[in-house]
Amino acid sequence: MLGFRSKSEKRTVLMDKLSPPERRGQGSKKWGRPFLRAAPASLQPQATPIVPDNDDLSRPFASPCRRTMVLSLVKRTGKMSLMTTRRDLLMKTKEARRLGLVEEAVAGNLTVQEVADRLGLSRRQVFRLKRRYREEGAQGLLHKGRGKPSRRRISQETRDFVVSLAKGLYRDTSCQHMAELLAEEHDLVLSAKSIARFLRAENLSLVHRHRAPKRRSRRVRRSRRGDLVQMDASPFDWFEIGERCTLHGVIDDATGEVLGLWMARNECLFGYFRVLRQMLDRHGVPRELYADRHTIFLSPKSEKLTIKEELEDSAPVTQFGRALEALGTRYVPAGSPQAKGRIERLWGTLQDRLVVAFRRAGVKTIEEANVLLAAYPGEVHNPRFARPPAEGASAFLPPPDGPALDLLLTRQTDRKASGDSTISLDGKQYALIGPRRRPLLLARGQAVKVIEKLDGKLLALVHDGLYDLAAVDKEPPATPPPVIETKTGTPCKTKKQRKPAADHPWRQNPAPPAAAVGSEQGTGSPP
Repeated sequence: MLGFRSKSEKRTVLMDKLSPPERRGQGSKKWGRPFLRAAPASLQPQATPIVPDNDDLSRPFASPCRRTMVLSLVKRTGKMSLMTTRRDLLMKTKEARRLGLVEEAVAGNLTVQEVADRLGLSRRQVFRLKRRYREEGAQGLLHKGRGKPSRRRISQETRDFVVSLAKGLYRDTSCQHMAELLAEEHDLVLSAKSIARFLRAENLSLVHRHRAPKRRSRRVRRSRRGDLVQMDASPFDWFEIGERCTLHGVIDDATGEVLGLWMARNECLFGYFRVLRQMLDRHGVPRELYADRHTIFLSPKSEKLTIKEELEDSAPVTQFGRALEALGTRYVPAGSPQAKGRIERLWGTLQDRLVVAFRRAGVKTIEEANVLLAAYPGEVHNPRFARPPAEGASAFLPPPDGPALDLLLTRQTDRKASGDSTISLDGKQYALIGPRRRPLLLARGQAVKVIEKLDGKLLALVHDGLYDLAAVDKEPPATPPPVIETKTGTPCKTKKQRKPAADHPWRQNPAPPAAAVGSEQGTGSPP
């Protein structure tokens, strides 16, 4: 015995044995159940496209009811399109099934109630479909909005406005960023996909497209703020003037919150000290710091220790490493850029959004950029991209007080005093200024620690005392004797002039006075 999807389909199979006149009078429940058999081929759902014979296509269409149809699927969506070249119709599977049932209803093989049950429609709607089929044929069962523009379509003026901004002020921005700027500045709410569709229609390339991610092992975020922070720098043409500057930054691993940003000419120690100072003032001291193996963080001599260093269990540290040890923060070196991918992805975001922010604010110098960067993370970036941590407790510790922190984040260099109580630094001579603004006297070879602060001020640490440094003008070097060249072009040695002795013959026959020599030459007499 065959199974049926519904009672109406079962009843249709049973009624198919009777003729149409007999079928109309057997609608009551008193009618007995005959032997069940399979449904006719016209009532079975078609799983494959139905293609008419060539004879059917060549015959003229005498009536709309015998119009030929071609069912064809487009891709995987099941969408169809209307063909008018050969007077054929392309219909969806749902529309083709509806057409078959309406044809059976018009022919009298099915009742209106049976068609309504199969299609999930009301009797009134089935009557409308039958009327459309009689008047227009299969064309009347197609959706009336096919081939017409949607009423919710975005106007052409809006499309042109978005494209003009994408070519001008908002160039090189992502579609998502442009959607946010349009809503913020122009009160125009559009989705990122709509903007991408407008740009593709104008053959504009989408620079920021989503690419398939590479397969890598994922590292779980830390659970608390301050457990781990990542620090790095990114050289880029931030001001769009053809000159690369370096942006230093630090980001929290648990929340993705930017803790500090600082712009400098190149990647340098003071740039990292600046972002570290911003993090310490606003949040505190982190437990661990994750950065690359740059010589600012890791000394190149740490892998080749001397015997003395191995015996003392001490390794050389950098200026930044000394500051981290004093703060109690553990430095974790990264083995690859992907290992610290959180801050690497931050640079991609800032190279897209921060450049537009600089352009809108008219920023063209490093000083102006640092003024804007002081408030940019807290007001713009973090509210948009930061996420709450897994645990509410913070791992940040309170930092040292202001003066101690100022001396901690410095470049410290060891020098030795010369015989005139001065020290040499970067090709210049400096003297220590003691009490009453007088130079401080130092012994030859005495150790002096020179401290360079973030603001450029120089200090000297001697005997646990801090002293200011003042530049000393160098004495001009003595003029070297002239170099006399021989005929071959090689310089010859200059001989020291010797003074003749008192009994030298030159002393016995002195030269005549100049006036006498001139008078003799004027008379023309022979010598």
